[in-house]
Amino acid sequence: MSAPLVQPKINHRLALASLVLLTAVTGCQTYTAQTAEQDTAVRTGSIAAAVDIANKRADAEKNSVNAVITRLEQGAILRQAALAKAPLPVVAPPAKPANLGTEATAPQNATNIAEQAPAAPVEPSERAYLRQSNAAFNLAEEKVNDYEAQAKIKLGSEAGSLLTNQQNMPYRGHAYDKVMMNAYKALNYMQLGDRDAARVELNRSLQRQRDAVAENAKRIEDAQQAAQEAKDGKAKSESGKTGTVDVDKAKSDPKSGPAFAEVEADFNSQIKAYGDYVNPYVVFLDGLFFLAAGENNADLERARKSIERVAGMSPDNAYIKADLAAAEAAANGKLPSGLTYVIFETGAAPFRDQLRIDIPVFLITGKLSYAGAAFPKLKFQGDYAPALNVTAGAETLTSSTICSMDSVVAQDFKNDWWPMVTKTIISTTLKASIDAAAQKQTEHLDWKAQLVAKALTAAAGASLNIADTRTWRSLPKQFQYVRLVTPADRKLTLAAGTQTESVDLVPGSINVVYVKSTNAASALMVDQFALKQ
Repeated sequence: MSAPLVQPKINHRLALASLVLLTAVTGCQTYTAQTAEQDTAVRTGSIAAAVDIANKRADAEKNSVNAVITRLEQGAILRQAALAKAPLPVVAPPAKPANLGTEATAPQNATNIAEQAPAAPVEPSERAYLRQSNAAFNLAEEKVNDYEAQAKIKLGSEAGSLLTNQQNMPYRGHAYDKVMMNAYKALNYMQLGDRDAARVELNRSLQRQRDAVAENAKRIEDAQQAAQEAKDGKAKSESGKTGTVDVDKAKSDPKSGPAFAEVEADFNSQIKAYGDYVNPYVVFLDGLFFLAAGENNADLERARKSIERVAGMSPDNAYIKADLAAAEAAANGKLPSGLTYVIFETGAAPFRDQLRIDIPVFLITGKLSYAGAAFPKLKFQGDYAPALNVTAGAETLTSSTICSMDSVVAQDFKNDWWPMVTKTIISTTLKASIDAAAQKQTEHLDWKAQLVAKALTAAAGASLNIADTRTWRSLPKQFQYVRLVTPADRKLTLAAGTQTESVDLVPGSINVVYVKSTNAASALMVDQFALKQ
């Protein structure tokens, strides 16, 4: 009589275990998979769809661990909508501004950026989108600044992240994220005609490059300390038991070592001689701005120094050589005029995908075995327009690369690679130890109960063993530019692949035409402004 009573109970456990396992498998998508729809809309030029998805994601994630990355994506996509002059959706009245305590760049205290209407009903859609873009970037920056302040005073701890899905930890922004965040804000302000605010954002962007060097040194130091403590037997599992993890041996293991080397070879092949956390495009933008809009000799000297730095990083770029000569002349009193700059964003930056590498875990379990660990891996994208041709009268000029974002992202990834690998190796070993202990405790149970335990353990493992693939995917692959004397008829023809656009330059002494292409066949998104009247 007892069997019929026991059987439903066992079936219930099996069903529960299966449900938990299914939930773990389906609920543990990487961020790359979660954002595939948004990325496809961006890269295929479906601007309205991309804006709608980005706005909804950012609003849904406003208080989550993904708040920073979703605001960065939102800001960049809204900026693309401005370049494309996309029509505005129906919007509610603008939100009341908040105060960041700094110059004229306080973020909008809003959660749904789509609800921020233009300042006036007649304002062109691109200006409204530029304002919304900066509102999104401001909200991202608020979060970034909060995280940085917490790190400085050591509030909170990520020690528990050793036993947590890394994607569940707050996204604090990579160094290149922060640099580009302020650079895009500066560009938005330039296009809106707010030079004072643009100057502030350029200052912030360059300062973030300097700060990143010190932050990286601290991250490496923390990883080395964690590795030493693990080697000394101080790696602590969830149950409080300590054990030894030799990270260096795991890195050089015959099975895992070659896999690590393959990832390294891939990102190392993309790195150019820019220097740690240096984004040549942002330095170039700084030089161009202060060359055209400089107010005094100090500004012009700043322009010369920035352009000189970029010339050193792009020795084969004829345009930057001409700009360096112009900056040196400006520093001696001969200001430039009658110039047009065509800046070209092309392609898409690398994103992070997930890679499994088997890690030796015998160092705690006492048996030589391997556990699969999830690591991020950069994937570089080859679908892009390699150059932009600019025709003025009878002359056609071809754009030249000023910055490879493949290199910038790869260098940042390289700097974080071994600290991240160290953390994952320790985490994987601790999890394997916990799983082994849990399985040992079920040895006295019947096979059905053991099956339940194994299913639950597998579900828990699946929910934890996932790489953090969060990446700002709407950044370009390259920044290029053309420098030319403004033609007398003030007309340009732009061509990339099969796409062409005609431009009638607005009045100005120094003009900027901004062009974005998301893939080899996509339509060109074009906007322009006078950097110097």
